[in-house]
Formats: sequence, structure tokens, C-alpha cells
Amino acid sequence: MMDTKRFQKYYQSGPHFRIENPNPCWAEKRGLKWDRGDCAIRALANAISCSWVESFEYLTAKARRDFNVPNDGPGFRRWLIEGGAAWTHCSAVKGKSRMTAKQFAETHPTGRYVITVASHETACVDGVILDAWNCGEKAVVGYFDMSNFKL
Repeated sequence: MMDTKRFQKYYQSGPHFRIENPNPCWAEKRGLKWDRGDCAIRALANAISCSWVESFEYLTAKARRDFNVPNDGPGFRRWLIEGGAAWTHCSAVKGKSRMTAKQFAETHPTGRYVITVASHETACVDGVILDAWNCGEKAVVGYFDMSNFKL
């Protein structure tokens, strides 16, 4: 049996999270758990305000060139840096918790970012996480400042 309260927590908008899924198929699944595995494509599209298709075409062209897939973590990071994004790694400090995505949003009230959390990419724009589900409790591994990024 599904834990309904836990499920609902991940899909409720709040001051630092808004459901924003640019995938064209989102409308057909609205209200259901999103499981397409396209977080890198969504994160890029949300962070720079382009369409899901434009983001997909950019990432698949880079992936094709490198004989890779669009959601490969190291490839994704390299391709965003090639486009002008600035990467900042958030090192783990022994005995301290890493900043969560929600804390990142709270401390970055302006700007456009792609945030990397464990096995997931999301966007943060002007202090609000934009994604198909709320990953605000996940620890931030690193983030991209997208202010100089060009497709």
C-alpha cells in the first residue's frame, strides 16, 4: 500500500517549490507519479526557459557527438560547462550535513541554476525549485550558475 502522505509531500507546491514540467507528455500524466527519467532535460529547460524539445535536441546532439546518453552525469556536466555554465561542487564535510535543495533555494533568491542532488538534476530559478516533484529534502552535490549559458 502506498504512503499517501509521503507521496503528496513530493507533489505539493510551496514557497520554494513549484511543479513545472516542460515535457510535452506531462499533461497526459498530470497528477500521477512522473517516471520518464528525463530530469536532465527538464532541469536545463526550466533553468534557461527554453522548451523541452530545445533542451532535448541540445543534449542529444552533445550525447551523439560523444557516443553517450543525454542523462549521463559526467557528460551532462561537461556539456553545460561547454555551453557557458559555471559549476560549483559542494564538498561533503565530515560531521556536517550537506545543504539541501530547499536550503539552496532559500539562500539563492535570484538567479538561474541547475542543481545536482543524488541521482537527480533539478532547476532553481529566483529561489524556487522547478521540477516534476519536490526534491527539496535531497542533499546538493553541486550546482551550475546558468547566467552565461547559451544553447
